[in-house]
Formats: sequence, C-alpha cells, structure tokens
Amino acid sequence: MPFSVKAIDSRTFFSQAIVSQIILVLGLLVCMGGCSSSTDGADPADPIDPFEIIQPKKWAFEDSTLWKHENGVLHLTQSGKYTGPIRRPGAVALVENTHDLSDFYLSAFVKSTQDTSVVGRDIIVVFGYRSTQEFYYAHLSNDNTVMPHNGIFIVNQSDRRRIDDQGMDDPPEGRLIDTEWHQIRIDRSSATGSIQVYLDDMRTPLMTATDTTFLSGSAGFGSFDDTGAIRDIRLVAGSGPIIDPVSAPIVDGSLTFQLEYFATIPASGTTGGPLARINYLGHANDESERLFVNDLQGKMYVIEAREVTEYLNIRAQTADFMDSPGLGSGFGFFAFHPDFAENGKLYTIHTEGGEALTSKTPDYSNGPGDVVHGVLLEWTTTQPTVSPFSGSKRELLRLGFPSPLHGMQQMAFDPNAKQGDEDFGLLYIAVGDGEIPGNQTENAQSIRAHNGKIWRIDPLGDDSPNGQYGIPAFNPFAQQSDALGEIWALGLRNPHRFSWDPLTRNMYFGHIGEAQVDAVFQGIQGANYGWNLREGGYRFEKKDPYFVYPNRDSDASSRFTYPVARIDHDDIRAVVGGFVYRGDRLPDLYGKYVFGDIVLGQLFVVDAGDLDDGEMDAVIARVAIQDASGVIRSFDHFAQRSRADLRFGQDAQGEIYVLSKANGRIWTISAAVAH
Repeated sequence: MPFSVKAIDSRTFFSQAIVSQIILVLGLLVCMGGCSSSTDGADPADPIDPFEIIQPKKWAFEDSTLWKHENGVLHLTQSGKYTGPIRRPGAVALVENTHDLSDFYLSAFVKSTQDTSVVGRDIIVVFGYRSTQEFYYAHLSNDNTVMPHNGIFIVNQSDRRRIDDQGMDDPPEGRLIDTEWHQIRIDRSSATGSIQVYLDDMRTPLMTATDTTFLSGSAGFGSFDDTGAIRDIRLVAGSGPIIDPVSAPIVDGSLTFQLEYFATIPASGTTGGPLARINYLGHANDESERLFVNDLQGKMYVIEAREVTEYLNIRAQTADFMDSPGLGSGFGFFAFHPDFAENGKLYTIHTEGGEALTSKTPDYSNGPGDVVHGVLLEWTTTQPTVSPFSGSKRELLRLGFPSPLHGMQQMAFDPNAKQGDEDFGLLYIAVGDGEIPGNQTENAQSIRAHNGKIWRIDPLGDDSPNGQYGIPAFNPFAQQSDALGEIWALGLRNPHRFSWDPLTRNMYFGHIGEAQVDAVFQGIQGANYGWNLREGGYRFEKKDPYFVYPNRDSDASSRFTYPVARIDHDDIRAVVGGFVYRGDRLPDLYGKYVFGDIVLGQLFVVDAGDLDDGEMDAVIARVAIQDASGVIRSFDHFAQRSRADLRFGQDAQGEIYVLSKANGRIWTISAAVAH
C-alpha cells in the first residue's frame, strides 16, 4: 500500500532526549498529526514511542554533481562512473546521520529514468554503509539473466559479491521494466542477519539474504551507471512492521448454507444507487413474530407473514435528517425495549446535518468542526401491537462527529437479561472513533471523550448531565469525576455489530481495523481494546498507519484486551459481526458464531467455544453458499452488485437472516449442512 505523506509544524515534535525510534522522511517532511501520547486517564501500558524527524535534503553524496533535489524528489541526473580499484556502484547518496543504523525498515518510491531499451537499467538501495568499500546494496533491474543484475550484494574491500538466497538458480523477477514509480521496501535485522527486499508486492519479498558482516551503517540510494529518481522515503530504526499479520489463510469449512429468499424492502434510493439501504433486521420482544427492518434513507418497515409495510418514517419527523453522502449517515439502527409489550418504547439512531449543526448543541462533542450529529430518540406508543407506529418521541442524546464515518453504529439491550437482573433494560450503544483524524487523535483512548467506545445507559433514568437518561452506578467509570460515566468499554475504531450468545451470555462484536487486521472481540465491561495503539491485537503506529508492528516485550503487562479471532485484509475487506446460533432448525450450525465480510459478502463461522480464551487462535472457516436450487454461488449473485453490503438479522427464535444493503433483499438460512 502506498504511504501517505503530510506536512507538519515542527512545534508538534517530541522533546524527550532519549529517542527509541527514529523516522526519517526524505523528499517531504512527514509526521503524524498530534504527536502527543496522552490518553486522558485511560493509562495504556504501552504508549507510542517518541521520535524525531530529520529535516529533508540532508544527504551525503559521494559526488554531489550527479544529484538534484527538487519538489520533494531526489533525482540522479547523471550516470555515475566509479573509478576506484573495485567494482561497485558508481553513484551513491546517503542519508546523513544514519551511520549507526542497524535494525530498520526502509520504504520509498523509485523509478529508473534510463531508456527502457537499456538492458540492466537499475536503481540500488544502499545500507550498512561503512565506507566507500564496505556496504550492502540491493540491485533492482529489468534484467535477471546475469550475476550482477537484480540481487543483493556485499562490497567488502573487493568487487561486489552476490549474497541473495535466490542467486542465479532462481533469479528474482526483473520488475524495473518501465519509467513508472515502483514501491521498494527493505527490512533488516542485524541480530539474525536477515535482509528482505520487496518491490511493488509488499507481501512477498522479491529477494532475501542472511549476512552479519556489517551490523550497522548508513542507508541511501544510487545506481551503477544509470539515472533515476526517489521520493517519499521512509526509514524507521527498529523492528519493521509485520507484512502478513495473519499468515494462515481462511479455510474452506465443512458447512454449506442454503439461502432462501424472504422479502424485499421497497426501493427508496435514486437511480443507480442502492435500492434500499437496509441495515438491520430484528424483533420487538413481544411474542408477535413481527420482524422489523430499517432503511438508512429514513424508514422502518414491519414484516408480517412475509408482507412488508411501512412502520415508522423518521425522515418525515426530523427536519434536519441527513443520509448523504451515505457511509454511516441516515437512520442507522433501532432497538425495542425488552418491556415494549408493556411500555411501548422503541429507540432509534439517526444522523442530522444542515441547520441542526448550528441550532442544536450536542451533549458531547470533540469541539468546533462537527459535520454531523448522531441522535438517539425514544418513541412511545400506547398501542404496541398496532402497525404502523403511532405515538410521541423525545430526544435522549446528541453526539457531535467530525465525519459521517464511524459514528453511532448500533444499539441493543442484552436479550439474556431478565427482570431483576442489574443489566435488564440497559441500552448498549457502539460509538465509533469519528474517523477524522481517527489515526491521530487519542479520543478512543480518552475516558473524557465519547468517541471509540461502547456506552451503557438507562434510557428510563434521568441522572445524566442532560437529564434525559440514566447512568448505571456500576458502569466502570461512573464514579470518576474526570470520566464519562456512560462508558462501558473503550479503545474502538469501528465496532460493527455486537450480539450476545444466549447460552454463555458472552457478548461478541466485529471490529474493522484501519488497514491490516479486522477482529472479533469478546465484549467485557471496562475493557480497553487498544485503538489507536493497537489494531487487531498488534501494535499500531500512528506515524505509519498502513502496517501493524510486533508488540513489545512489555506488552504482557498491558491493560489491553485482545481479539478472540482475527482476520487480515488478504482474506477480508471489512468485517461485520453476526450472531452465535442457538436455534432449533439447523443443528449443524448450533454453537457457531456467524459473521461475514461487508464488501465481498463472504460468510464465516467459528466455534463459539473457541472465542473465550483471548489467544487469537480460533479457527475461522469460510461457508459455501447455495441458492434455492442447490447451485453454489458467490454472494454477488444474491446482491446483484459487486459490493455486497452484507448485514445480518435475527428473529425471536434465534434464526439468522442475511441482508444486502445493496439491493434491499433479505434471505433466511434455510439449511446449514456439514459435509
């Protein structure tokens, strides 16, 4: 994945004297915004390391007349011709002040500007540079037919010598075949001697070697006798990121689901867009067997005997209702109070923009710049068995967000809680980090910020700051004056669908990572799931949001709660949480947690019994899907679009439904057969 390069004011740099990790960004000055590691009382055990940035243009050239720095790009404008006693590259530019560099990873974009007809045209990456006759280099070329081309070499007081594992028996592919930009990356471990060189494919090294001759030295770029250019250079001292966080692929499991068409929600979208952006299917806790579905574009529907009718139109009753530009905007979710049959109370979440941004004040906000409000409403009817809805509404909560992404995601009452249980009638709300700038802020880790949390409130109480809901006294931060008492758990980026296992009463939820790892977590009161210091259980560095890093030795004592299952973006685009099946109709599915991939529509299962130990070793299996005639299909056959927009629902009997936000259709899992 390409790196993002941003300008930053030098006043944001750390001032600590001891710097344990150095980032050098050359060509353009880079830092992640807001370098503070403060967590506002959350006290994570392993804060991000301080770092310093070397100013750009600080190069040590063997021959400065060959090089030019312009508009963030370092150009080798003339071919170098080394005249020394040994055969080695003819032009080298070294990053200043890196002579003690040992363990590191280096990334950059490079291109050859030499005519493509030239055989052996090259760019080299230099490291371990001790002197003009002592260093390593990786030679990147369009040719792999002769020994000096396309390999890893050492210069040690004599002509360069090839040391890569591939050698001429299995020469690396010659990929520098054009004048386009190519991403290069090198990982170096002095302890093991490991050298790994990647070009374009950041998952599989193009060439590898093991050598401990030079344990430290400067790094830089150059060429044997060609011209080229280098930009967006990132050099990180220390352990490099993990290229493949979850190396074991998802297995094709033994289960096959047969999907049977159930219903279609009426179209509400514009031409070419989603027909009905359905987001959830649930029931009313009233033994009526009615099912309810919400369309993000503003309406709620009731399904009785497979007949779909309108139940409630939120858009028509909220002046500043906002469902554009899509994403997380619109009528996001609903939840019926467990006593709905008696008290007639229904809760909904929607977003507002327009005049609401200036005429209404959020109960919680990150400050000026909110572009959307997430609003929690309570609706009350005196006729809970009657459709459509008729009654009144009141506003319980309004939250400000800097973007329509990762806002108020979901809410639910614990269906396992019974009258007399302390959890009965308490509403859980998943609140995302707000996304902008989610990588760089500490809001998800702050117990004084509403973002990146799971909340728990009493919607019938009145001791909240706005007096419209209650805060359970046994919430983990309810007795702290410097914290939001509503917080039940923290450290979340994009929690996407939580549910409870009816047998064990454990909560599970899907969590969409930034760029590498999605996860399934067990929901635990007071837990800190790590974002944005962790992604999927791995160390997340705000200065390098495209990768994850190994956790440090001190991590064993950290306060973070780790996933019970994880899946990286080799296998998935974005996880959507589902349900543990404890129904009666599908015995082969009993005891399995069903979840999926929002984008591709893949369905997965994992044994719920493997989701309790936090060892991240639960085996995830892909489910095959059949249509009603028994033909194996991918989900795009059902969604009728390349993006599935997969969601799940559940009825009062625990049966699971599959939804597509792309076309407004709903299917039941009519069969689940092990084979």
